[in-house]
Amino acid sequence: MYITTRSGEMFTESKKYLVGGVGSDERAGVDPHPIFITHGRGSHIFDADGNDYIDYQMGYGALIQGHCPRPIIEAVKAQLEHGTIFGTPHELEIRVSKRLAELIPSIDMVRYSQSGTEAVLGALRTARAFTGKRKFIKFEGHYHGWADQLWYSHLPGSLADLGPYEAPTPTLHSAGQSDVGLRDVIIIPWNDVDVLEKTITMHRDELAAVLTEPMMCNASCILPRPGYLEAMRQLTAKNDIVLIFDEVHTGFRVGLHGAQGYFGVVPDLTVLAKAMGAGYPVSCFGGRREIMEGAAQKGVHHGGTYNSNPLVLAAVDANLRELSKNDGAVYQQIGQRATRLRQGLVEICRRTGWPARDQGPETVFSIMHLDRDMRSVRDLYRCDTDTLMELRRELRARGVYTRPSRRDVWYLSTTHTEQDIDRTLQAAEEAVAAVKR
Repeated sequence: MYITTRSGEMFTESKKYLVGGVGSDERAGVDPHPIFITHGRGSHIFDADGNDYIDYQMGYGALIQGHCPRPIIEAVKAQLEHGTIFGTPHELEIRVSKRLAELIPSIDMVRYSQSGTEAVLGALRTARAFTGKRKFIKFEGHYHGWADQLWYSHLPGSLADLGPYEAPTPTLHSAGQSDVGLRDVIIIPWNDVDVLEKTITMHRDELAAVLTEPMMCNASCILPRPGYLEAMRQLTAKNDIVLIFDEVHTGFRVGLHGAQGYFGVVPDLTVLAKAMGAGYPVSCFGGRREIMEGAAQKGVHHGGTYNSNPLVLAAVDANLRELSKNDGAVYQQIGQRATRLRQGLVEICRRTGWPARDQGPETVFSIMHLDRDMRSVRDLYRCDTDTLMELRRELRARGVYTRPSRRDVWYLSTTHTEQDIDRTLQAAEEAVAAVKR
């Protein structure tokens, strides 16, 4: 069992100067206190008390290549010798943008930012400029960033807060959040073609975009029902509405060509971040030339001091080069190890009488205590999340670090080994037994 005395002391000190003692609110969800990490190597992280953890949080999914991957470090070090930011065009912009256009089916042209939130805002602005319309459909349970005009009906406090099924109640998620954006958003449930078709038919003359995660990574990896994304694609095309895939989570995580390659459904615009940068702060949105150039010609503005700076694009360039080797063969390796892990975790839970289920694609998945697959965020409220949080605490005490939230997400990287899986399953055997006691 791990002792984390030094982390507790550091948390006490941190709260004197850093609001809540953490840099992002979810990090405070670790009980009894956050774990302070000193360094990472491959699939492992090490804390201030000297404890070694197998990392399945992987920088919230960003670290597809694990911690400190040498090819990316060498590319960034080389760029440091030439400069970190110019505020001018540079050759890496051309090289990386061309590579993105080659890999992501929907992308002809791109624009860069630093965070997923920024890129989603840019994609929506582009859709509005191109269509001349204002409103967009957002699905309950989907997360597109913490900006005031985006953070609606993600995971409210209770099922009742979501409101009626076919006409959900828009909910705000933060004190101080403006409700001005509610005039432009229509909230509906996900994975329901009938509701989507009715809503589009009713509001087609107002709708600039349908904004969706192609799978609900921010609500325990809920997959689209067969035919759902295809129907969404057909309905938006038929009604002159821009379809935006928020692939902040799934881009270069579920495969070399993103979720659109995985599911075979191509949107009009795509947002990428996280695994694209392998741990460096970069995002982008891109899409069909007609839309990207058309919006620019209509005067849409896009700015940012650090946009497409050479330091982060050097990381992206090296990352995409490594992931692309042998046509993305590394994803098969990740998937094989993830499949063994998730099946083992489900088996361990079920032997104790818990109705556990795994869901999601190979390289990012969740294990929830349910007797059937989740189809919408409303199913999440039927889960025993208190037991889930207790299980996470027991896993951490045995050297397995997972995302500390009430929705389960496991991320694997190119650096997770068979030995990591062995050790994790052994820790899970002990952790589940401890929780059952």
